[in-house]
Amino acid sequence: MALAGRRRRIRKPFYGWWIVLASLSFHGLSGAAFGFTFGQYLLRIENDFGWTNFAISGTYSASLFLAGVLSPAHGWLLDHMSPRSLMLAGIAVFGVGFVLLSFTETFAFFFLVIMLMSVGSNLAGWLTLTTVTTRWFRRKRSFALGLSSTGIGLAGMLSPVVAWSLDTHGWQATAAGSGLAILAIGLPLSYVLRGYPEEHGLRPDGDAEPPPPAAGAAPSRGTDEDDFTAAEAMRDRSFWFVSLGHGIALIAVFVVLVHLPKHMVEGLGWSATSAQSVITLVTLMAIVGQVGGGYLGDRYNKTRMAGFCMLAHAAAMLILALTTSGAVAVGAVVLHGLAWGTRGPLMMSIRADYYGRRHFGQIAGYSNVMVMLGPLAGPTFAGWMEDSFSNYHAAFLAMGLFVGVSSLLFFGARKPPAPRRIQALTLAGAR
Repeated sequence: MALAGRRRRIRKPFYGWWIVLASLSFHGLSGAAFGFTFGQYLLRIENDFGWTNFAISGTYSASLFLAGVLSPAHGWLLDHMSPRSLMLAGIAVFGVGFVLLSFTETFAFFFLVIMLMSVGSNLAGWLTLTTVTTRWFRRKRSFALGLSSTGIGLAGMLSPVVAWSLDTHGWQATAAGSGLAILAIGLPLSYVLRGYPEEHGLRPDGDAEPPPPAAGAAPSRGTDEDDFTAAEAMRDRSFWFVSLGHGIALIAVFVVLVHLPKHMVEGLGWSATSAQSVITLVTLMAIVGQVGGGYLGDRYNKTRMAGFCMLAHAAAMLILALTTSGAVAVGAVVLHGLAWGTRGPLMMSIRADYYGRRHFGQIAGYSNVMVMLGPLAGPTFAGWMEDSFSNYHAAFLAMGLFVGVSSLLFFGARKPPAPRRIQALTLAGAR
């Protein structure tokens, strides 16, 4: 009887953690297949066809721009369709796009395929996965987002496998194989995604049902959060503060990812292999930060944490601008990676805390238009500065100062009061 009692007390894991695991897995799969290895494809495609570096890298920038432009529509679809359906469609388009990439013979075909892959990877990527995760968690939201984001760091660690395949089998075979792997692994993963826990008889975090309201209490809206519409959220200044702050933070992230290896080689005299290993160090530190930042974000003020992470980004950039020591530069890289990882899960968690879950897809989609400006502008500006001064010192210095000042955006963000229509409803109920 005692054993039977213990068995009855054993609870299944909350289903939201399976969604976190699926998100982590696909972040790792898609990032390793292309996100962290586009530069490797660039070198080989440039050598095979003689296209300019500017044309190929410009195609990648155009794909990021397309993702940003389509984000509001993507967010609307998330709020009106099953995330599983979007994930299935995205994985199918992304995987088929990879296979088509292996048949590239003209630049026009290459450009169209990269645009197709951008649409697919985004439908099945960050916005979809984080939106679903925010719906399934509230008290542990930052931690859940942090765990799922470790897949991005995992992608950086797996990318050498893709690089090996590119060297051994060529870029066409690697592209085709990556596409088939995405279809074989990603399509089953998509079936893990579900809309809201309430649709399956559950509550966020696996919490028990709340007690019934006391007699005379204001009517419940069916959620513990003040759900803003996208229009209401965009009238709040903190929406703009967080969105701009997020985009500016990504300037620092992408400047380091794109330009740090060249700086380590030409500015500090490192070998190419050693310089590339620094990027692996960045991703390792990001994983540590993602788990730690997610845990701390559920316990402390998220916007203040994000502000301090911006200052850490800025400090890392300034150190890279001023030091000639390889050891000191590595210390700056460690600081930058920890700041990136710690801040990452807070970005979507802040938005969900401020504006609720019901219209989160659209709100995040509109915000993503500004966020995507960081990956577009940062590397381009740093490259132009390096062309002008023949080194990265001025670029890192300017970026560090800009990111540091921009920390004020997070320090100035505040959770808004409930929308007026909800305040009116609560007041009417109280009467």
